[in-house]
Amino acid sequence: MASTRVHFTVDVDRELNPTESVFVTGSSSSLGEWDSELALPLHPHESIAGRWVGRVETGDEVLKFRYFIGYKLFGVVERSIVSVWESHRNSRHALIKAETRNGECRKNHIDIFDFYGGVRKVSEGWLQYDEENEIVLSIHGKALKFYKSERNNCKIKVTPLDVRRKSGLNGCASPSKDEEEEIDDDDETDLPLPSHSATLVSVLSSKSSNCKYASQPERGTIFRNLVDYLVFKTRSVAVDFLAFFLEIFSEEGKRVGSCYALPSTLQDTSGHTSIPFINSSGRPIGHISVEYLFIRNLRVPHSRQSMETTYGRHWKKRSTIEVGHRGAGNSYTKCAMARENTIHSLNVAAANGADYVEFDVQLTKDKIAVIYHDFHVLLSVAKRAKDGTAIEHSPTDFHEMALKDLTLKQLQLLKMDHVAHPVKKHEGVSTLTGEGEEESDFLPFPTLVETLQKVDPVECGFNIEVKFPMMQEDGLHECANYFERNNFVDIIVADVLNNAGQRRIMFSSFDPDICAMIAMKQNRYPVFFLCVGQTTRYARFSDQRCSTSLASVNFASGADLLGVNFNSEDLLLDPRPVRRASELGMISFVWGEDLDKKEHINYFKRDVGVDGIIYDRIGEDERRRNVFVVEREAKKALNLVTSGDSTPVRKISPERNGEKREKNATTLSPQFTPIKEHEEETIDSTEESSCHLQPQAIST
Repeated sequence: MASTRVHFTVDVDRELNPTESVFVTGSSSSLGEWDSELALPLHPHESIAGRWVGRVETGDEVLKFRYFIGYKLFGVVERSIVSVWESHRNSRHALIKAETRNGECRKNHIDIFDFYGGVRKVSEGWLQYDEENEIVLSIHGKALKFYKSERNNCKIKVTPLDVRRKSGLNGCASPSKDEEEEIDDDDETDLPLPSHSATLVSVLSSKSSNCKYASQPERGTIFRNLVDYLVFKTRSVAVDFLAFFLEIFSEEGKRVGSCYALPSTLQDTSGHTSIPFINSSGRPIGHISVEYLFIRNLRVPHSRQSMETTYGRHWKKRSTIEVGHRGAGNSYTKCAMARENTIHSLNVAAANGADYVEFDVQLTKDKIAVIYHDFHVLLSVAKRAKDGTAIEHSPTDFHEMALKDLTLKQLQLLKMDHVAHPVKKHEGVSTLTGEGEEESDFLPFPTLVETLQKVDPVECGFNIEVKFPMMQEDGLHECANYFERNNFVDIIVADVLNNAGQRRIMFSSFDPDICAMIAMKQNRYPVFFLCVGQTTRYARFSDQRCSTSLASVNFASGADLLGVNFNSEDLLLDPRPVRRASELGMISFVWGEDLDKKEHINYFKRDVGVDGIIYDRIGEDERRRNVFVVEREAKKALNLVTSGDSTPVRKISPERNGEKREKNATTLSPQFTPIKEHEEETIDSTEESSCHLQPQAIST
């Protein structure tokens, strides 16, 4: 095919930072083959504000592409950072032959950034490079302390700088501006580009109407002790040279004090630090407590991530999705058909018609991802008499150990029981490890890789809860001295990316930082925030982002997650958080003990209108069919009906007719295909050739 000139014109209705530009990447080598570093940079239209244009020469017959907003950073080498990108399930595309006139394709076609197929959808860019970090600074609780005066309301601003640059403060005045200082005569490092992005802020306070990250006000963002929760974030490709200049202003905008924070001096990738701040005379006047988190890119070997395919921001509106809790249900403190979180239990739930199965993942001592709910197990220690004969076990023969302190081999070989063993009193409750030999599918502690390979990959999706211990409101920690967060998340996410195939996947966690990290390390699967909210059954967490269901909604919105998984106990008291989540364009799931009752399940499905529900013993009392199987069969039947069989045609051989039916019986893609509840369903990948017939753009 002869070379064709393809034009790209896109209108961007959002304000860009001075360092940001618009790019297009896609399936052609001329567009970088989905590699953001090789993407085509567009340039501003000479006369129309907000319009960006560009063109390429290509010999392709079909050109798939997406727009994104990005900027360049320089650490050791230049990197192209994705700020936000179009994350519709189906990428844009051009049918070159059909849309070409006189060697020009899409010459009079104008796209709208983030608007395609009748819906608006963008996602934040994920972390791609080993030197790339997202640094998150959180200020909350009683973070501000003044030594002499009492100030309840202040404003805070965080400005990043590169210490190698004399102009690193970007115009911020020195806190000792009026004093003479010894001049550093060293030459300034010559950097062609910044090494960090501007800092954005998210306000997670309970009355915030919009929790999305945004640029900071010139004189800072309001902060009130014990009321507000501020989150600042910056990207950097040279953390060793990064510093933050923190300024504290009065409510009227007058600077009260300031200080510097250097991430390179922090000992871990997450934690708390307290920084003294000084006034303009250089006198210490107080200190500020800051919680910090370094999110690195995914550093465990994994399949390549690009902008070609994503399901992270999609949810198809349908009847409520039903999810098997721990497979066929909780079996250690309640009755269940099978031992929970085993291959057998997950397959039982799938056979009973579960749309998804939910299970818990954590790491062993040798850093292998396994399926298990609690952070501890009871290890049985056998006693022997002097003659060597074994003595029968008693409840005192069990010793509690953290799962993280046992290797996979030890977990599989040792005699163990659940931490609730001493209080189990009724029949039907499983022990953790049984007597004698059992088939592998019935054994506890299956690996995540094994689970991905052995549970039906087409019909049954996975809701993977990533377990990470948290501090509780009562001052007790679920499991102290745990793994480093980045490495912990990397192992689990890489196992999924390398082994999930076409399976539908969603991640979830009670730890808000784990949720944010999963969302930043991969761009393929959606993430849900699990919350406890108001409860009398469970230990509450000390993290303010988990304090109420509404606080959880605010966090999930700010972190760009797909949705929130609510506790049924809290929603039965007040279902308004579901409405708030819907207003912010998020999906709502529900879990909890109350779902043992059929009337509660019906209430959440019919009256509250949640998108998904997670409960025990799915499909036992009332047989159900997997919704994705039903949809695929319905589409197959529709294709057969509309294939033209009712129209008189000349006779053909049975073999020929069978071939025709096979060709027309196109099935639904088994990929995860959700979109937001308030949006129209996007076109399946099997129908992409007709996408250009939709109202996707403005033509002139």
